[in-house]
Amino acid sequence: MKRKRMVSLGLAVMLTVCMVVLLAGCGKKEDTSATAGTSGTEAKESTDGGKETKKEAETSADKGEKKTIYFMPKEVAGAWNVYSCTGAEEAGEKLGIDVIISGPANADPTEQINMLEDAIVAKPDAIVIATNDAAGCKASIDKAAAQGILVLTYDSDCADSERTFYVNSASDYECGRMFVKDVAEAVGKDAKVAVMGGGISAGNQQERLAGVQDEMSENYPDMELVSTTWSDDDTEVALQNAENLIMANPDLQAIIGISGYEPHSAAAAVEEAVEQGNLEKGSIFITGLTLPDVIRPYIEDGTVQSAYVTEPAYLAYTSVYAAYEMLEGKEFKDGDTFKVEGLEDVEATVTGEYIYFGLISLDKSNISDYSW
Repeated sequence: MKRKRMVSLGLAVMLTVCMVVLLAGCGKKEDTSATAGTSGTEAKESTDGGKETKKEAETSADKGEKKTIYFMPKEVAGAWNVYSCTGAEEAGEKLGIDVIISGPANADPTEQINMLEDAIVAKPDAIVIATNDAAGCKASIDKAAAQGILVLTYDSDCADSERTFYVNSASDYECGRMFVKDVAEAVGKDAKVAVMGGGISAGNQQERLAGVQDEMSENYPDMELVSTTWSDDDTEVALQNAENLIMANPDLQAIIGISGYEPHSAAAAVEEAVEQGNLEKGSIFITGLTLPDVIRPYIEDGTVQSAYVTEPAYLAYTSVYAAYEMLEGKEFKDGDTFKVEGLEDVEATVTGEYIYFGLISLDKSNISDYSW
């Protein structure tokens, strides 16, 4: 069993887990929206922008058959989301429920809202969703809750809605604050910093950015946020954003990536600038949330000193598990901790309307221990 070095953020708990190594590429996202059934149902690819659902999913709850949970990632492409869907599917298999994967090809807020409306029509027992647009999803989430459908958010919250819980490895807001502390320790309290984000309307992105801004203003007033860029969760756009940041800000000292697509894109741009003689190696500190497989070479060669990851399959599994437990009558209360059945040694904690299970810190000492 491989040991994970965890970071405790506020009320997030530390855990040791047995890794499931998942092999997949991470690059430009494919154009394949999909709604798919698992746990005994046949996967089905949409023929209309990903908006169709399986007939079986529409009627299973009414027939008193297996519980049905719609799992709705920001998108069905991209390595992080692929791993998330794998975790959700595994939860469905182990718990004996139908998990329907439903998400847009790319992180399209409008398409996701349309798919959410379709999911409501299907009348599942629960919906677990990572929102691309928190404000845009609110009305649909409230509608689902009003119709008796249990709604949980994961990865990207819709805090102002009637969703029951938000599940993540740690508080998005506290993550933002932590990144700033890392910059202050590595570079200095007066560092010039850029933030690179994914989807501008995503709840997790706005919460992390707010954490960055508040930590700077409250504890590091001499630190300067010179620019904030948005990639819409596209690695090519993220790379171009990083290149532009380096060119436009010759005195830039740190880049904080608040989306998984950003830190390795920043690192690639930094390495290119160093190779071209336009930047001194080690002059820009990079931190943020990432994936082990894409950040590994940059940590190993010293371009990135440290970064953080959420295990996507475990996040998805824990989210589906929490929804299942609630459907079975479990009441989660503030301060509760619970073991996640089917995941070795994973313990989550309940903090108000939030469920956290721990964040992983990566550096040269442990990057080889992880692969996804």
